[in-house]
Amino acid sequence: MSLFGTLVSSAGSLRVFEKALETTQNNVSNASTPNFAKQRLLVDSLAFEPDLGLPGGILSGGLDSYRDRYSEQAVWRRQEEYGLSRQLASELGRIEAYFDVTGGAGIPGALNHFFQSVSSWSVVPNDAAARAAVIEQAGYLAARVRDTAQGLAGARTAAEQQIHNTVDSINHLAGIVRDLNASLRQDYRMAGDPGFDARLHTVLEQLAELVNFTTLRQPDGTVTILLGGQTPLVVGDRQYKIAAQTGGGAAVIVDPQGVDVTAQVVRGRLGGLLQHRNTTLPSYLNDLNRLAETLADRVNAVLASGVDLNSQPGAALFSYDGAAGAAFGLRVTSITPDQLAAALPGAPGGNANVLNLMELANSAEIDGATFMQFYGALARNMGRALETAREDTRTNELLLLQARALRDEISGVSLDEEAIHLIQFQRAYQASARLVTVLDELTEIAINLIR
Repeated sequence: MSLFGTLVSSAGSLRVFEKALETTQNNVSNASTPNFAKQRLLVDSLAFEPDLGLPGGILSGGLDSYRDRYSEQAVWRRQEEYGLSRQLASELGRIEAYFDVTGGAGIPGALNHFFQSVSSWSVVPNDAAARAAVIEQAGYLAARVRDTAQGLAGARTAAEQQIHNTVDSINHLAGIVRDLNASLRQDYRMAGDPGFDARLHTVLEQLAELVNFTTLRQPDGTVTILLGGQTPLVVGDRQYKIAAQTGGGAAVIVDPQGVDVTAQVVRGRLGGLLQHRNTTLPSYLNDLNRLAETLADRVNAVLASGVDLNSQPGAALFSYDGAAGAAFGLRVTSITPDQLAAALPGAPGGNANVLNLMELANSAEIDGATFMQFYGALARNMGRALETAREDTRTNELLLLQARALRDEISGVSLDEEAIHLIQFQRAYQASARLVTVLDELTEIAINLIR
């Protein structure tokens, strides 16, 4: 093999090792770049057959990204679950204060005070002050029910606003992916740019916190994003914006053609908001309306069965608008203290009807439970849901950290590993450089001998 052939082969090796050093340096420089996947230079061995004039050596085989599709998808799935549970915990935490179970405040406290006033009234059934106290406590109870209903309605409005904001964020991130796809189509070389790749995967991880989706890598390198694995959000350099509609009975998500795709949203923050807005809050409001309606109807029915101080049939104490929701409109009527029916028709001036009213406090009036028990079950269900959401958030956070750690172990930059590669390539470069120097000296000697 000629000196010139060996010299050319060694010079080629220098270029390969130089590119490997640059790749290692780029890995180190981007060690803290979010979602950066390390790269390695592929080195191919050239044929070494001196008799055929093949000097051997090495050749650059291009850059190999350590991005792992399955570990990325695992992170996205955990991010979706984390976004769902965290949003649920946040939304339930906002309404926790409306569900007091101590009995000292809110609806439980108001129920206790109301029936205590009835108990005091039973001792002095014809006393004006005792009668006025019952009406006052009834008004306080109605106000606490309305406050709770309005608080839940406010939480519903807030959830609807967050749904719109989250949809806007989803469309914004999808727009970034669309722009990245357009840039890739204009210059396909960007597909091998680790910075471009890191930005794309950072956006996809942010999107995973908001909503569940799947991705498809196209032959031209672009990424297709499908909401819930079905509805296109991005295809090539085209974006399909979704929208939120919250004016009807439930909040819905629609595609550009107005088709309802709400059922496809099951995870992420948007999934949590939809579940809270469409399922959780309506359930609580429905139970609260049932409590208000049953309480008003039963109290009014007992009073109607008695007679007041004027021996007239008892007047209603509560009123409500069933169409708007009993809890929202529960109020005390214009009843006066003398119109409260303490006695039964057969025993005017007595307290028999007040005693019947007192029995409502301990009788099973709604779903086999007392009013206090029914509300307590509602509050406990809400408390368990909140604790479950918080526990799920803690669990999903740990699983997300675990998935990220596994991904980083595969594709992340390890400074210790890069240091080893740096030393290896430096020594290989130095050896090749030394060989080139020796070959240069030998070539010069050979030329001088010829002269």
